[in-house]
Amino acid sequence: MFGKTYLFLIALLVLMLAIHAAAVGGLLGYGLWWLDIVLHFLGGIWLAVLAFWFLFEYKEFPSDFLPKWLLGLGLISFVMLGGVFWEFFEFSWDYFIARPYGAILAQPDLADTMSDLFFDFAGAVVAAAYFLRYYRFGYGEYGLNSEKPN
Repeated sequence: MFGKTYLFLIALLVLMLAIHAAAVGGLLGYGLWWLDIVLHFLGGIWLAVLAFWFLFEYKEFPSDFLPKWLLGLGLISFVMLGGVFWEFFEFSWDYFIARPYGAILAQPDLADTMSDLFFDFAGAVVAAAYFLRYYRFGYGEYGLNSEKPN
């Protein structure tokens, strides 16, 4: 019923939400400096996989729909747009909730914001490179062709 890519998207989203909830809830300790890096890297991968899944499995566009360089640029751009929206959300959280009510700040400084966007980008590049391999060779389970060439 569901393809492997769809199940991967759900599993990765549940994993990211569980890690974030455990960190905010105090189980992992919100002070772990590397946790934010891991979550943004995974988030970049998740958004790139979501865009690829939407185009080639959900909408079933043909494999020659886009040149591979444009597909890679599009996946990375989609992730960066999502990363910027997430940073807007974190800023809004800090401005309207955290500072007035004494909650934990989501972005303590500009370096944190830039680090978050960098690791969103890194995750997007890893996912785009992986998918472009399948796109280039024209096989795989990603709606390109159903069988591997001889």
